[in-house]
Amino acid sequence: MNYLTPNKTLVLQPGMNKNKYLIFIIALATATMFANIGGLDIYALDEAKNAEAAREMMESGELVVPYFNYELRTDKPPLHYYFMIIGYELFGTNAFGARFFSSIFGVLTVVLVYLFSLKHFGQRSALFSSLVLISSIHTALQFHMSVPDPYLIFFLTWAFFSFYNAYLSNNKWQLLAFYFAIGCGILVKGPIALGLAGLTVVLFLLLQKDFNLKTILRLQPISGVILSLGVAFPWYYIVHVKTGGVWTDAFFFKHNFNRFSEAMEGHNAIFLRTFAYVFLLGMLAFTPFIIQSIKSAWVERRENANLNYLISGVIIIVGFFAISSTKLPNYTTPAYPLLALILGYYLAKIDDSWFHNKWNRIGMWAYSVLLIVFPIGIYFGISGDRSLSHLTHLALYFIPLSLVGVYLVYQLLKARDMNRLIFVNVGGWIITIILFFFLAYPQVDAENPVRKTLPVMNTDQKIIAYKRLNAAYVFKLQRQISRYDNLEMIRTAMRQNPSGYVISRTEYREELETIEGLNYLTEERDTFENPKTLIMTWGN
Repeated sequence: MNYLTPNKTLVLQPGMNKNKYLIFIIALATATMFANIGGLDIYALDEAKNAEAAREMMESGELVVPYFNYELRTDKPPLHYYFMIIGYELFGTNAFGARFFSSIFGVLTVVLVYLFSLKHFGQRSALFSSLVLISSIHTALQFHMSVPDPYLIFFLTWAFFSFYNAYLSNNKWQLLAFYFAIGCGILVKGPIALGLAGLTVVLFLLLQKDFNLKTILRLQPISGVILSLGVAFPWYYIVHVKTGGVWTDAFFFKHNFNRFSEAMEGHNAIFLRTFAYVFLLGMLAFTPFIIQSIKSAWVERRENANLNYLISGVIIIVGFFAISSTKLPNYTTPAYPLLALILGYYLAKIDDSWFHNKWNRIGMWAYSVLLIVFPIGIYFGISGDRSLSHLTHLALYFIPLSLVGVYLVYQLLKARDMNRLIFVNVGGWIITIILFFFLAYPQVDAENPVRKTLPVMNTDQKIIAYKRLNAAYVFKLQRQISRYDNLEMIRTAMRQNPSGYVISRTEYREELETIEGLNYLTEERDTFENPKTLIMTWGN
């Protein structure tokens, strides 16, 4: 049990086993990170490609060169594929197997945050920091996906924390863990792992006024980088040899340099969007506190090296992707654990006097109104999408947030009990996350075109694609779907097979209908997107 001091500050009951807090945090993290991971289709483009690449790697026994749809895939290194293969071996080639280790690493990331905060900030901060991360719906979403990001978040978090522990204690094992974790990050997503971790260290030492030869030699960067590269380089070398340099050129130039220097796949935006991704989307549950917590940390950083280090990491991650030409919400997610620590530290030290500040109250009023109208926003958002307008009832699953908003108004007007406010807010978001994954999103997921079109197709027949192919079909059917870019190749495939189907988009329907014997079957709009998946058939 906990108790409150006269000023309602949460403290530990004397003699209480601190491990009980860790067990409590693990239970909550498991509930959110694993919520219905097997009940949602592998549909999103990146998920489908990564899950299928791992499946093909397992099927072929080729554990070096990755393929998708039996063609060379150059997007990512393979470490996350290996974890997915283990998941497939344990649970079958399905969504649960593909996502199992993503969720495991989500729970482990929360544990790392808890233990780091416990060591450097104390029990109260550790509890709040963990709850901040657990109640972030975008964090839970990231750890629900069979993509490299959950693994990168974990390994970078491990690297960040190991470095700082090594810096303070000169512990060689912590330093070894730092460089090893970077090596794993390189094997997950490439040189970005080394860049983000290395730049964070440099900025931190500069802010600490400790960037000197003695400190640099103590951190053994040369041997450390050799260790990091030693973890990753053997695979990079072998895949380079096996593909004649094709994988290396495509990965480093197209998927790294070009993504930074040029906006790819239409993901270009003003730099402010990066800040919105981090501070509004990632830390949505604690928006009334985010500005104050960062401001407070910046002020205290001169006297508190812990905060100096966390701020350095946030600046590097957010700054790097703010100037990158390609911007996606998942890019800045490695900053979430660091922000959770900053927020947790801030929440742990404030008390009911927080309400005395006019700007704090204004921020909390705005947040309360946002929560109250949240279901209304969901209702109109869904009703505005013609393919989902029949699902407006899903707004009901967000009513817990409205109830939290009403409670916050009560706190603003009468009670002003900061501890209860924080815990009710966290509880509301955790309930919403669980309702979202178990009840709300599965109904949206059922509207995806792969789920809706496959039942009208005889999947034992030949299936090909014209120009565009939804990657989820490949994972669902677990076989190659040849994609052709000209009509003559479609005609040739039709001559070679008495019946079958063509998967494409409705924008190509007129072209395909010029082929004699190829007939329209059905079409379905892609979830949350404008393109429509088109199914044509012949011989049926």
